[in-house]
Amino acid sequence: MKGKEWSKEEISSFCLEFSLLLQAGLPGTECFFILAEEEKDGAKKDVLLGLYETTSYGGALYEAMEETGVFPAYMLKMVRMGEETGYLESVFHSLSVYYEERCRTEQALKETVVFPIVLLMMMLAVVVLLMTEVLPVFQDVFAQLGGTLSPVALFFLNLGVALRHGRGAFAVIGVLIFVAAAIILVHEPTRAKWNVFWSRNFAKTKAGRLYEEAHFASALYMGVSGGLSIDYALEMAGTFCEGEEAQRKINACMEQTDIGMPFAEAIGETGLLKPMYCRMLSVGIKTGALDAALEEISRRSQEEASSALAKLAAKVEPAVVILLSVVVGVLLLSVMFPLVGIMNSLG
Repeated sequence: MKGKEWSKEEISSFCLEFSLLLQAGLPGTECFFILAEEEKDGAKKDVLLGLYETTSYGGALYEAMEETGVFPAYMLKMVRMGEETGYLESVFHSLSVYYEERCRTEQALKETVVFPIVLLMMMLAVVVLLMTEVLPVFQDVFAQLGGTLSPVALFFLNLGVALRHGRGAFAVIGVLIFVAAAIILVHEPTRAKWNVFWSRNFAKTKAGRLYEEAHFASALYMGVSGGLSIDYALEMAGTFCEGEEAQRKINACMEQTDIGMPFAEAIGETGLLKPMYCRMLSVGIKTGALDAALEEISRRSQEEASSALAKLAAKVEPAVVILLSVVVGVLLLSVMFPLVGIMNSLG
C-alpha cells in the first residue's frame, strides 16, 4: 500500500541526508537503515525500513522508491538516471537544493498572498459594518432633524440594506467557500489540482515568469550535475516546469537543438533564459564549466524572482489599504458634512 507523498521540505531533507551518507562511502541500503534508525516519525520510519528491506534483497533503488508512493515522479526519474550514470550522490544533492528552493518559493508566495487577503477581508468587514449598522443610525438622526442623507451616503445605505436582506445567501456562500477551502487543505488530489491551477495562472504574471525561469535553470542544473547529457537534462527540465508557456518554450528549444542549433543559442532563441544568462551558458559549454555556469544562473535567476515577488507585495499591500481607506473616508464624510450643516442651521 502506497503512502502519502512527502512534502518538498521533507524530500529536501531526505535527499540531503542521503547524499551525505553516500558521500561517506556507504551503500544505498545502509543509508536507508541509518536514516530509519534516526527517524522519529512512525510513518516515515516504516517507509525507510521498507526501502532498506527491498534494496537489501537486491532491488533497484529507483524501483524500491517508486513502490512507496511517497516520492514525486520527476524525482524518481532523476534517481533512475543517477543509478544508470553512476552520479547518484550528485543527483540527491541537486534534488535537495532544488526542493529547498521550491520550499522558499512557496513560502514567499504564501507570505505575499495571505497577508493582503487577510487585510482586505478585515477592511471589507469594516466597510460592511458601516453600511449595515452605522448608516441606518445616521439616517434616523437625519430624519429626526428634518434632513436627508447625501446621494453618496444613500448609495452606501441602499447597498447596506441589500447586504442585510441577502445575508442568508452570503452566509451560504461563506459556508461553501469555507468547505471548499477545507477540502483543498485535507484532500490531497484536490490540493494537487488547485496547486497546478494556481501555478499555471501565476506563471502568466511577471513574477511568475521569473520564477518559471528560475525553476527551469534549477532543473537544468540538477540534470547536468546529475550526470545527464545536456539534451536529456533539457527534456527532464520540462517535467519540473508547470507553466504552459514554459512547456511550449522547452519543446521549441528541443526542436531547435534536434536540427543542429547550438544549445545556448536555442535557449536564447526560445526565450527560456535572458541573453546575459545565455552568454554565460555558452561560455560554460566552451570552457567545460557548464555545471558552474548553470549553478550561477540558477542562483541569480532565483534572486531576481524573489526580488520581483517582494516588489509585487510592496505594491499590493499599500494599494489595498489606500483603496479601502478612501472608501471608508468617502462614506464617513458623506454623512458628517450634511450633519454638520444641519447642526449649524439649528444653532
